[in-house]
Amino acid sequence: MFKLLTQIILIFLIFIGCSVKEKKSSNEKKSFTAVVEISAGTNKKYEYNYRKESFEVEIINGKERVINYLPYPGNYGFITNTYMDPKIGGDGDALDVLIISESIDQGSEVKINPIGILKLLDGGEEDHKVIAIPQDSKMNFIKDSLTHSIKTIIQTWFCNYKGPNKTKYISWGNRNEAIDEIRKWSLNK
Repeated sequence: MFKLLTQIILIFLIFIGCSVKEKKSSNEKKSFTAVVEISAGTNKKYEYNYRKESFEVEIINGKERVINYLPYPGNYGFITNTYMDPKIGGDGDALDVLIISESIDQGSEVKINPIGILKLLDGGEEDHKVIAIPQDSKMNFIKDSLTHSIKTIIQTWFCNYKGPNKTKYISWGNRNEAIDEIRKWSLNK
């Protein structure tokens, strides 16, 4: 009963804590917004606390979680107005995103252009990461898709940042698959 009540409260907090961030542009493409929890180049694992409306370092076994690997290769956070409902296979959080760009300050809201999705297994459960760039990005080489070398770097990082054999690679998906994943978990259906 407590777990169900906690989930209902979390859904409510996510719903009221996020204003509508998804809208259609004149060319019928969707606009998505992400919030940066962890800036590129850092290694402390932060998460947004909806109840307190603040960013907090994740605590595991009484200690701050520090990534014992290379720092984050992009800005890590979540896509607003999404909720991965555990009843249908989600993890109970908003959908994860890695924004490829220079370091962006924690708490920044960024209009993003999804360009791919990395599909992983974490602890035996699917854990997908949308890969995006800021809409105003000047990185012309990465506008609509990821190069093989960039995919290799991102995949290697996510398959090792928790330690050996903790996270398993499933596959890569393209821009359309990333947008489908966002829509799947969208609160604005």
